[in-house]
Amino acid sequence: MIDIYQLRVMKKTFLLVLISCFVGSYMGIAQKDVATLYFKDGKKLTGFAKLINGNQVKFKKSKSYKAEKFHFDNLEQVVINDKEKASTYIYLETRKGYFNVVRELEIGTVNLYVLEQTGYSSPMFVGGANGQMNMMHGNYYDIKNLYVSKGVNGEVTHLGSNQLFSKNFKNAASDYFSDCPELVAKIQNKEYRKKHVKDIVHFYNLKCNGQHVVLTKQSKTP
Repeated sequence: MIDIYQLRVMKKTFLLVLISCFVGSYMGIAQKDVATLYFKDGKKLTGFAKLINGNQVKFKKSKSYKAEKFHFDNLEQVVINDKEKASTYIYLETRKGYFNVVRELEIGTVNLYVLEQTGYSSPMFVGGANGQMNMMHGNYYDIKNLYVSKGVNGEVTHLGSNQLFSKNFKNAASDYFSDCPELVAKIQNKEYRKKHVKDIVHFYNLKCNGQHVVLTKQSKTP
């Protein structure tokens, strides 16, 4: 049985979750950034936008206009001024039959993308000894998965993530860049680690192919 104290705790927790959701939703609506939408049919729209629902963009031509929603199926790319520099988002097939909205970190002979997933897991109650209910606190999560591809339509490879149980980055990166022994040596001797992934891709594009890389939409290292 749940006693009065536990019931009060549950009610307060539920109220806090509702308030957090409301504030988060309000802030998300209020913080639309200047953006340009590029459609596959050649059309272009400039206004204010934010990413929603994992695969859509909420767009307003101006703050007095009614918001519209566009699916990434119809978009070539979306450029949003949401960081220190503008970010470019595309719809990438991260594995066969599965598409995700990713942010471009660097474009060149090898392209580097990051899939960012953030959110909040709500508190939950679990049964304990003597029929008591124990609360497990909610927490925020921020998962960043890194993907690389070679060429315009090259195969997309998952290079790792910021989670503890991602596959061994050193081995995965060494295998992917195996055609550049100088870079592999830097990865193996830990001169380059997972946190240097942008430097790794930049090194490959600049020195392993003798080509000048085009840096696009730089952002903080994932």
